[in-house]
Amino acid sequence: MKIQFDTLEYQTEAVESAVRVFEGQTIKESNFTITNSDPQGTLFASDGIGVGNRVIINAEQMLKNVNKAQILNKIAPSDNLFGSNDTFPQFNIEMETGTGKTFVYLKTILELNKKYGFLKFVIVVPSVAIKEGVLKSFEITKDYFKNQYNGVIYDLFMFDSAKLDRVRSFASATTIDIMVTTIQAFNKDTNVMNRENDKLSGARPIDLIAETKPIVIIDEPQSVDNTDLAKEAITSLYPSAGFRYSATHRDTSYPTIYRLGAVDAYDNQLVKQIEVAGIQMDEDGNRAHMKLIGVKSLKSGISAQIEVYKKTRNV
Repeated sequence: MKIQFDTLEYQTEAVESAVRVFEGQTIKESNFTITNSDPQGTLFASDGIGVGNRVIINAEQMLKNVNKAQILNKIAPSDNLFGSNDTFPQFNIEMETGTGKTFVYLKTILELNKKYGFLKFVIVVPSVAIKEGVLKSFEITKDYFKNQYNGVIYDLFMFDSAKLDRVRSFASATTIDIMVTTIQAFNKDTNVMNRENDKLSGARPIDLIAETKPIVIIDEPQSVDNTDLAKEAITSLYPSAGFRYSATHRDTSYPTIYRLGAVDAYDNQLVKQIEVAGIQMDEDGNRAHMKLIGVKSLKSGISAQIEVYKKTRNV
């Protein structure tokens, strides 16, 4: 049995909002050299060639694109392209829980490749559980997306400090390649990703990743880059741009380009309604009542103070 996917208008709008940011961009690769030597320092027949993204539209044009997306989505236009202390453009996409954020950003990746030729993407998540969820979503949607995108070749892998050759192949891939990692894997100098490694000819894994100038997808940013150290770690990836997906954005300094809030999600029957039964206390004294006020430990034992309703002549 296979899961059937429908084309949902709100998901399409979210994808188009992200893709619109790069309008005016032409397909252009950025190549770099990967040193191919073994741990003993013997150089192989030829050096490897790495392939990266290249964004060639200027900030002014990108801000116009962002404002266009915001106006179409009834969001107040931003005056600035960058958030607080940004060194690369990042954009908030607000989607209520249960409306398919992972599906949307996987489709966004394929659309960005189709329209602009971008190849390298890094998805940063806050936990191993969410990382596994992304992998599962990739597996169940792969056949669907291949049919939708004429058999496009793309791959997704989990960063594994014991399999650094996969980082090298990520850097040199000429097809869409997506790396998924937790923020904890590279937010400290002691992490394997940040240390020089003989398997990579003395290079640090993060340096090879940064050379590709990946487009970064941040899943639940309020839990990913909520510290200065985490923000610095993401900046060390040298992203071309970042897209931040959450239902509850904490940092609103980034331009919001799409919004599907809780009320809109409910009004469009995308999520179920939750009803909460209220509790009221009847203080009229017509029913039994006992309340513990406090407990004290004394030399003679334990003393408790309680509150009870007592029937008197007047009440």
